[in-house]
Amino acid sequence: MAEVYPSDNALLNLTSDSETGVEYIATGTAPYYLQFRKLLYRLLLATKRANDLRVYDEGGLNIGVKPGKFWLGNQLLSYGGSSGNALADDKANIYIYLDSAGSLVTDEYSNFPDMADTPHIRLAIVTTAGGDIDSITDARTGHNFVVPFGAGGVKKTIEAHTADDTLEATESGSVHTNLGASGAVTLTLPASAFAGTIFTFAVQSAQELRVDPGAASIRDDSGQTADKYKYANSIGASLTLIADSNGDWATIAKNGTWSEEA
Repeated sequence: MAEVYPSDNALLNLTSDSETGVEYIATGTAPYYLQFRKLLYRLLLATKRANDLRVYDEGGLNIGVKPGKFWLGNQLLSYGGSSGNALADDKANIYIYLDSAGSLVTDEYSNFPDMADTPHIRLAIVTTAGGDIDSITDARTGHNFVVPFGAGGVKKTIEAHTADDTLEATESGSVHTNLGASGAVTLTLPASAFAGTIFTFAVQSAQELRVDPGAASIRDDSGQTADKYKYANSIGASLTLIADSNGDWATIAKNGTWSEEA
């Protein structure tokens, strides 16, 4: 069903909007054009940020993108805006987005990429036909918003495991512990993870915490043998791994003693 307005009487008695500060023009106000400009001024102030990174039609098959900013981890990146971006004709869906380097992508036709593979800012889905743009669907939804953590970067997810588990690439950036475990816990890394996928492991119970790379290898000074897990059992030991371009896992931080499976 269509959204309904308040009653005529309720509308006529509105004076201002408390959230935006936009004031309604009172009946009989003169000069009306001045009050209308005041209303428009407040509306533009209230909606200005909604224009950030907005995709718009420039005629024909061209689109423009308004300037704006976005967070990549704890780094605030700026996109200066662009115009004259030519799109392919006769496409049911063109997925417009900014990649993590702030470059505009206009030739993706199947779907937005997986965030675990290609971190990006989704802007719009455009349909073209007959040398023109049929529609632009705004895709700047809530997934574009992150809260930089006070300690630096984006607040991480931490999960305590008391039983074996297999991690997903979409959990990249998370921290995993064995808090509460009464025995050994094996955490298996995702197979064929995209380069840059990262996990941190921390021993919080005096039980073996094992990190299993599957068919890959975890490369550190305790060994680089494929299909061998790393383990530690001293509270305070931690290990941070990142997927490399060779299909293995590089150790980028380690605390305490971690050993390789015999």
